[in-house]
Amino acid sequence: MSTVFDIYLSFPLTPNMEQDFEKLYKACGSIEGVELAFNMEFSCGNGLYLSDIEDDEELLGKYDGEVCTNSVPRERNDGKEFRANKPYRFTIKYLERDEELVYYLNGKETFRKDSN
Repeated sequence: MSTVFDIYLSFPLTPNMEQDFEKLYKACGSIEGVELAFNMEFSCGNGLYLSDIEDDEELLGKYDGEVCTNSVPRERNDGKEFRANKPYRFTIKYLERDEELVYYLNGKETFRKDSN
């Protein structure tokens, strides 16, 4: 197994972390890809998350499609918010035997997918 991506980020993002966040975004292909791979959900602003407003047409209509990195993300499973200003380690490894990418948050496996 070889490491293909390894970076530390804390939230809210500081200006010097924006480039690193962009690298994470590119490694996963999209914000949705980051959220899926690391079992997290970014805020869409004002302390709200997309899953909070997806059934509210008025609030959904105000959503501009951008994530708010000035807020802390939360876990998708239980909604527990990440701790502010705590470094989180985002790692992607390639498992040659199975030709899979394996995603880790702070050393804990969060997702697997075919590398093809």
